[in-house]
Amino acid sequence: MLHAPNTAYPSAFIVASAAFADALRKRLGDDPTIVVYAESESLDALRMILAQPPKVLALDASVVRTSRGALLVSRLKEHAVDLRVLTNDESNVPLLLSQPGVPLQAASEPLEGCGTRSARRFPMTNKVVVVDGERSQLVNLSTSGAQVVLPARVQPRQTIRFILVDEAGETRFRGQIAWSSAELGASAVRYRAGIAFTDPDTQILEVFCHRHGRK
Repeated sequence: MLHAPNTAYPSAFIVASAAFADALRKRLGDDPTIVVYAESESLDALRMILAQPPKVLALDASVVRTSRGALLVSRLKEHAVDLRVLTNDESNVPLLLSQPGVPLQAASEPLEGCGTRSARRFPMTNKVVVVDGERSQLVNLSTSGAQVVLPARVQPRQTIRFILVDEAGETRFRGQIAWSSAELGASAVRYRAGIAFTDPDTQILEVFCHRHGRK
């Protein structure tokens, strides 16, 4: 059975695998702005989306790699819809489920540049990195890239300097901004961005991920 909105037309749709769809419906059941479909219902979702496109369509990471997911993405690219991929924790469970209270925008990433990334992402807690000289919060890290929250605006395709810091010292990388978005913080605007590393040292990154990644 489809999860129908209670009042106004939803502003966001989520299409998830059968393993997570029911749990996401329970988690988001009180939010009439978000509707959750299982992958098996994706054609029904597509009909509703094309009839009245929402602002956001978020796909479970496993759905992105299916033919149904590819169909949704291809049909929605011609519309002004923010296409996103749900971010998973270290157990490959969507953050929307493992971190109650986190909003959809913070628990997902833009599809372009990250949706099919194969490297495992490790969520980080209270880790500071330096991006182009600015102290920034490290959200998650993999051997191919990172998500950060920083005080300065960055633009997609911008080249940046990225420094990991821990008790072992500093490790410097170069990268490129894959995507960025502005967020209203408690006292100021901040910026969330995805970084793709350029020729990364995967061994150093893997050690850092396992040492500091949230268990």
